[in-house]
Amino acid sequence: MRHRGLSSLSATVPLSFPVLPAFPLDAGYSSQMRFFDNSTINRTYLHSTLHSFAEYSGGAFVFVYMLKAGIAIPVVFCTIALAQLTRLIMRQAVVPTVMRIGLRNGLILGTLVDAAAYLVLSQVHGVGLPLAAYILCLGFGSSFYWTCNHAYFAKLGDAEHRGAQVSVREAFGALTSVVAPLLAGFLFVKFNSFAAFASAAAFETLSVLPLWKAPNIQIEKDAQVPPQLRKLAIGFAVADGVLASSGYLAWMIALFESLGENFASYGGTLAVAGLAGAAMGLAIGRLVDLGHYKHIAVLGFTAVTISILVKAFGYQLPWTAVIASAIGAMVAPIHMSAMMSRVYNLAKSSPCPLRYFVLGEGGWDVGTGGGCLVAAALTYAGFSLFWPLLFGLIGCVLCYWLLSKTPDTAI
Repeated sequence: MRHRGLSSLSATVPLSFPVLPAFPLDAGYSSQMRFFDNSTINRTYLHSTLHSFAEYSGGAFVFVYMLKAGIAIPVVFCTIALAQLTRLIMRQAVVPTVMRIGLRNGLILGTLVDAAAYLVLSQVHGVGLPLAAYILCLGFGSSFYWTCNHAYFAKLGDAEHRGAQVSVREAFGALTSVVAPLLAGFLFVKFNSFAAFASAAAFETLSVLPLWKAPNIQIEKDAQVPPQLRKLAIGFAVADGVLASSGYLAWMIALFESLGENFASYGGTLAVAGLAGAAMGLAIGRLVDLGHYKHIAVLGFTAVTISILVKAFGYQLPWTAVIASAIGAMVAPIHMSAMMSRVYNLAKSSPCPLRYFVLGEGGWDVGTGGGCLVAAALTYAGFSLFWPLLFGLIGCVLCYWLLSKTPDTAI
């Protein structure tokens, strides 16, 4: 889950947003740019950029590498679902561990185990013990990494500049998505899987360096997330997980197949998409901070819906798949700025952002795992990837509905 203070959640905004007007710049918010004023958040930018490089040079190739290793598509989807279940179980250790070692150190721990997971993955050549070891390693590492990462960013970020800060992080990530897939594709073609995944592991390991002198936040022993926030944390995450199972995971598989299972073509297509995403970046988040959250949400989820439809109807031909990939990358900063700005501020308002994201990440695992099981069942029954790709519309609708039901004071 790539993804949110309130003492009360009794107020709600209307379910239907108004028609998009022009964006005025006098919405009562400071118009001064605040991208780099927070020195600790600047460290998280650098960490996230290096981590994104690892994700786009390693993580984006995980499931297509499994296809190339001879694992059938339904089994790949089941593997993803099993990894989400493993995360769900292992995440129960996050709060007790972080209470002992601190939030920053929990983030570093997850990062290093994620790096090791890439090395284990390079030894996977089909269904067997290396695949099981990878699932366990990934489950432990990512359960710590994403829960601590989101809680750390939520706790140390500035609520009034949240949109700008999220959009900077997403823009830097988009820039890495231009170079990293090209590097990985080259390493796969010219060398082997170990070279490609070892490179990703190296960047993942380097990403801990900006965190060494960052504050190590301690977690309160008895802090709990209020019931209303619990519902929102889980609801947002389940919906986003369903969307991710279709718009990201199923799409990676569909794109790879459309490009003839060629690592170089796949990496090149992701690079082109990265350029499109980077071009969209910073202005969107700033509009959220200037009070245009509702309009960005309408724009974002309309764009996501269009992206899903283009992917579902266009994945079978290489040239339409490349276009669909670029459209999806352009949509991502709008969607992420709209949703994650809200989610991080909800988390910051809770008595314990870490526990908030334990709930949220658990919901994401349920949504993603459930979506992948649906995709596995459909593809096993002989249906094309059109239907798993279209399934993301359910997650899109749920995300938009939940965003529309949260109060303006959560922005």
